[in-house]
Amino acid sequence: MKIFKFIVSFLLILGIFVLLIWAGIKSNNKTCTDISIVIRGVSEPALLSESDILSILKQNNIKWKEEQLKEIDCAGINKILSKENYIESVDKVHFLGTKLQIEVTLHKILLEIEPQNGQKFLLDMDGIYLPYSPNIGNDVIVATGKIPYSFHHKKKIIEDDTELHELYTVAVLIKQNPFYAELFKKMIVNDKHEIILCPSVGNLSVLLGTAEVAEEKLETLKYMYDDVLPYMDENKYAQLDVRFAHRIVATKKNKS
Repeated sequence: MKIFKFIVSFLLILGIFVLLIWAGIKSNNKTCTDISIVIRGVSEPALLSESDILSILKQNNIKWKEEQLKEIDCAGINKILSKENYIESVDKVHFLGTKLQIEVTLHKILLEIEPQNGQKFLLDMDGIYLPYSPNIGNDVIVATGKIPYSFHHKKKIIEDDTELHELYTVAVLIKQNPFYAELFKKMIVNDKHEIILCPSVGNLSVLLGTAEVAEEKLETLKYMYDDVLPYMDENKYAQLDVRFAHRIVATKKNKS
């Protein structure tokens, strides 16, 4: 009886195994009917669109329409897309039935850098250098002024890149605070290598100085916006100086 049960179980497992192999062979012989691109981390406008990704595949002679599933090189597609500037990760290349689905995540851009000399470039939220694109969205902070040109393709920013690292540090703090993320869309580096924050509302700029204790400076500045500025005539002042933590100096405009 035990031998009989063993034989039945064995034949059942073998049958299932054979069916799986047969199903796999049959599936691989099917042709691809469609393609779907899933893009995560999208801003408006997107750094890369679905049509951009399809163009990249076509340029690399990747075919899918009416191709047999077994002939479509998913690993090759992964490798090609992983080299693209604005794709942070290729999450999955797989089949849903007879449809090829490609899922990617784009870099989230933090800063547009406009150096004093040289071409514009971008830094993402992780401090990765990326080439400039006009399709970066409206929530990116623009940094201009006395910034040395220092673009390192797809490498991560380091502290030795002094001005850039300080701009990156301040920009991250701004993005982490909804109030400041809405208020400050531009930063300027002056002749003394100090950071100036330019508000999107009003003309009262903020002299932040360096990134040292920047978090404390921004906390003090928030108090100024909440409890002092509503009672001030901003038109009388040219700038708020918060270079020193827990201290703010409002500089009056020069009378002409």
